[in-house]
Amino acid sequence: MIRCNRESAVDASRRPDARTRHATEGNEMEQENKPMAVVDCIGLYCPMPITMTKEAMEKLDVGEVLMVEADDPAAEEDIRRWADRVGHEIVKFEKDDGIMRFSIRKMK
Repeated sequence: MIRCNRESAVDASRRPDARTRHATEGNEMEQENKPMAVVDCIGLYCPMPITMTKEAMEKLDVGEVLMVEADDPAAEEDIRRWADRVGHEIVKFEKDDGIMRFSIRKMK
């Protein structure tokens, strides 16, 4: 999995680098929903979480999952509406101490 930063949403080559997190073992469902990339939007406000999510999603293949981490209160509704509007699936949503994590599957 590639950890994305604010300067580049997703490494197009997907080559592991120093920020790569290793996958952990899990059941088949967890493996199916394992993110291919993570976009860190912590500390960023509208429109950046949506912009970075859209850019990262464009670089994934259909069926792959993107994790988006955000703390902008508007991001929950914004990302849900965006995913619904463009036809992607939110396969998991977590909210912990103001940090939201969206796992979004690219559907088309």
